[in-house]
Amino acid sequence: MSIYFLLPLLLNQFLPFALPSKPIYLVDDFEMGLTDDWKGRHTGHEAIYQIKTQKNNQYLAAQSTDSDNLIVKKIEVDLVEYPYLNWKWRATTLPKNGDESVKANCDAAASIAVILNTNQFFPKSIKYSWSSTLAKDSFTESPFAFWPSSCDIRIVESGAQHLGAWQTEKVNVLADYKKFNKLTEVETKVSYAIVIMTDSDNTHTLSAADYDDIYFSKD
Repeated sequence: MSIYFLLPLLLNQFLPFALPSKPIYLVDDFEMGLTDDWKGRHTGHEAIYQIKTQKNNQYLAAQSTDSDNLIVKKIEVDLVEYPYLNWKWRATTLPKNGDESVKANCDAAASIAVILNTNQFFPKSIKYSWSSTLAKDSFTESPFAFWPSSCDIRIVESGAQHLGAWQTEKVNVLADYKKFNKLTEVETKVSYAIVIMTDSDNTHTLSAADYDDIYFSKD
């Protein structure tokens, strides 16, 4: 499902997260639980997004049954200064036939979106997903976004090969922004929010994943 209608609202896998020695912009490691900084698209998001603990490490667990609910946290980070987004996630159930390039099947087990423009008439974002069917390292666009809005999607993980295992990810959001917008130089570009979404409303199936240690870094 699209994230668009929310925009106006505004390392060992079992060990606790150790902050990098270099400067970072921490989004959340969930050691303080699911704080009030995270807002749901709809009421009832607390039933879908919950904090769990495994071997002294807290993480966010999401389980969606025929739902498009999500959580969003306001941030303010310049991607020129902190271009890399880092996180860990673990898909445990893939929505059947999930395909974010098609409205009828537009679900993903796990996704993290960087919100670049919160204007309700011109929302823009880059979304990183764990897809059921789309190829890893492929790119697509949300079928729910219409110009001048945009939601560019990069498939970071795909399929069941790593199902149930934590995967550590690192993407260059600034480079992706330049690629999607055909730019060579960017003096400043602020990200205003992070969205976490495990959804299954279009496929009407079950979708589940875990998230942890989300932060921006300089390199």
